[in-house]
Amino acid sequence: MDKAQNTIMKKILLSSAVLIAAVAVVVGATTAYFSDTETSSGNTFTAGAIDLGIDNHSYYNGELNEGTTWRVDYNISDDPPRQFFNFSDLKPGDWGEDTISLHVNNNESWLCADLTLTSDDDNGLTDPEGDVDQTDGNGYGELADAINFYWWADDGDNVYEDDEHLLQAGPLGALSVGQTATVALADSDNNIWTGEEDDPLDPQDVRFVAKAWCFGDATMNPPYEQDGGNQQSGPDDRPVVCSGVNEGNETQTDSLTADISFRAVQSRNNDDFTCQL
Repeated sequence: MDKAQNTIMKKILLSSAVLIAAVAVVVGATTAYFSDTETSSGNTFTAGAIDLGIDNHSYYNGELNEGTTWRVDYNISDDPPRQFFNFSDLKPGDWGEDTISLHVNNNESWLCADLTLTSDDDNGLTDPEGDVDQTDGNGYGELADAINFYWWADDGDNVYEDDEHLLQAGPLGALSVGQTATVALADSDNNIWTGEEDDPLDPQDVRFVAKAWCFGDATMNPPYEQDGGNQQSGPDDRPVVCSGVNEGNETQTDSLTADISFRAVQSRNNDDFTCQL
């Protein structure tokens, strides 16, 4: 190979080396795109809560009864006892009234009340009772037939007034032992405080529902005139008018027990809920 050919060959080899290096640079550069990364950290699902609190203000024969009155409690248990009635030595014409405040934390809720008769017993026959009643023992009591219950949406003053709607009324004896009567306070059909459908309880609101009982027949109509809210005039000033004149000796020594429960149920995603069990 002469000198001219050798020079040409060197130029070709040098050009090839430059070309290979250039291709290597291009290949290496193909992985360096524009890029950006955004990260959302700590994503969490936490279940909400519904916590129902109950407060009770109780009267027995027109006097405040401390034993069945308590401040708002979100965890009702048997210690201390939280009872809406716990009375012995009843006489025809005795009566009681409770105004119950309902507090629901955190979420809008439907509200229901359930009353279950758990016993209705005859505890022996006194001489006068035996003259009119020959049945005795568990399940044979007559007292449940003589205790009438009344419910209404109250404004917090413990008095049934003329702009407040009376709900279910009747004797506990309308229930058989173990049977439950349900009172709808706020469900998809009705809200007793507003009269509206589909109107659950707002967690910011406190609502009052009252119940009265009478050992005999109570005059609940006409009610008292509205006094503009809680004006510190309760059943000591405007009592339930209860008459026991039609009651006889068949209830002597009889006893009954009942459970009263309040249910708060989420309203969101539960549009068609009704309280009926």
